[in-house]
Amino acid sequence: MKVVGIIAEYNPFHNGHAYQIRKAKELSSADLCIVAMSGSYVQRGVPAVTDKYSRASMALCNGADIVFEIPAIWATASAEYFAYAGITLLDALGCVDTVCFGCETVDLPLLHTVAEILVNEPDAFCTSLSHYLKKGYAFPKAREAALLSYIKASGMSMKDSPDLLLASPNNILALEYQKALLRRHSDITPLPIQRTDGGYHSTELTKDFSSASAIRHALLQTVPLSLDDRQALLSAVPKASADHLFADDTTLLSEQDFSSMLYYKLLSESETGYTQYADVSTDFSNKIANALRYCTDFQGFCDLLKSKDITHTRISRQLLHILLNIRETDYEIGKKCDYIPYLRLLGFRKSASPLLSVIRKKSSLPILTSPARDTKKLSPDALAIFQKDIFSSNLYYGMTAQKSGCPQKNEYQRQILTFF
Repeated sequence: MKVVGIIAEYNPFHNGHAYQIRKAKELSSADLCIVAMSGSYVQRGVPAVTDKYSRASMALCNGADIVFEIPAIWATASAEYFAYAGITLLDALGCVDTVCFGCETVDLPLLHTVAEILVNEPDAFCTSLSHYLKKGYAFPKAREAALLSYIKASGMSMKDSPDLLLASPNNILALEYQKALLRRHSDITPLPIQRTDGGYHSTELTKDFSSASAIRHALLQTVPLSLDDRQALLSAVPKASADHLFADDTTLLSEQDFSSMLYYKLLSESETGYTQYADVSTDFSNKIANALRYCTDFQGFCDLLKSKDITHTRISRQLLHILLNIRETDYEIGKKCDYIPYLRLLGFRKSASPLLSVIRKKSSLPILTSPARDTKKLSPDALAIFQKDIFSSNLYYGMTAQKSGCPQKNEYQRQILTFF
């Protein structure tokens, strides 16, 4: 039995994702596909547009066989931590042969070479990186400049230019997956697939393959969509996605829905500062406190705090960490547990039951299917990580209840998805 793994957010699940699953199985000759998916919040520091069980359901209806959840502390972290946690989860299953990821640059030798440089960190590269950081470059730009400088100085010959590799978030994630595989000395084989949708940041709906950004932009519009845009939106997602996204009882969330809650949280801790939270420096903590009176909404506050040395996405992640109580000590605990201390099962197809039996035998990690019952299986450190998942999800459901006016099941009342 051959198994391919995919690390994803499915925010929301669209035609490009369905294509990737089909192509991943085809190119890897895999019988089954396992997905490691973000839960209630995603890597760019915002809530997912719809809940994790709905997104897992969309995936299971479109070719995925098993879906596990990436812990909240890593799902909302930097690309490096997100990718490392995803690879660690797939590695821990003991049955994944290949990991598939979509990117614009599918030159695997180039990915491998650049990943080796970033993993080994040669002295010349580190010196160049320090130089660009001191000049005020944001870290992603400083790393890109240092990498190009190092490759040019070393005289390496490459088919594709490394600057193209670092030009999009999808390529950066692909590079982080490759780094994680190298660092873990993993036997999993990387399989890049050419992306078929619009650009990562594109907000234009296109025929058949639109980006998740474009789909979210259309879904969250405050004005009614034109008939053409509505039809384009419907054609951009599989039926299972459309059935949920356009259902009368579906409530879609964005970071803006958490604006008042964020302001209260920031105000209540303005005297003590925010440096205990993950990725928040003293300078940025002071910047938040000084600008707090200008905070009118989540997205606008990110724009206000943005500067040339810190990206909008990183700011959004930092604010989300504060809102979700994700602290630097949580990172320390997570790393001590080798990032993934349990396997949180969200759903599976009945035909994949034999694979779940294999995972139970091969993996040393507990599989969590019932939070109330299975927490007894966890060590104190693993429980601390899991409680962050519970809190963040319950906050998401609570906000859904407030926006919809309808009570929501909490994390302890939800059951894993089973598809026949």
